[in-house]
Amino acid sequence: MKRLLLVALGIALLLVLASALPAAAYGGESSATMSCTDNTSTMTRTVIVTITWHAVKEGVNEADAQAWGGSPTVLLGSDTVSISPPQAKGSVSMTFSFNDTTPFGNVQWQLYYGGHIAPIQAGQLDAANFPGCPYP
Repeated sequence: MKRLLLVALGIALLLVLASALPAAAYGGESSATMSCTDNTSTMTRTVIVTITWHAVKEGVNEADAQAWGGSPTVLLGSDTVSISPPQAKGSVSMTFSFNDTTPFGNVQWQLYYGGHIAPIQAGQLDAANFPGCPYP
């Protein structure tokens, strides 16, 4: 249990540090949104995350997103998309599904260029702010 808490805190710290660095190194702006649908017959929630960016100097060559929830916090689902060649402007969507009885808290998303040392842009979406996403 302590290990999961430490992992969650480490990810949060990485996102804070990463969000402070990209503007100076890579420039650009990015944003993300999500939508959720529940399939009551299969008891699954499907999440679609769309990330849009522009004016990123070196371009973006990969995007990923992870859905987190539960108590203690657990990874519910994730997706990664490669972008080739790297794009200074673009949009990408990612989809993942998980059990709809698990409390869903947020989605963390990242944009990368090169060796994945740190995201060049990153953010977090709170499920409570998107229709169909909050638990239950």
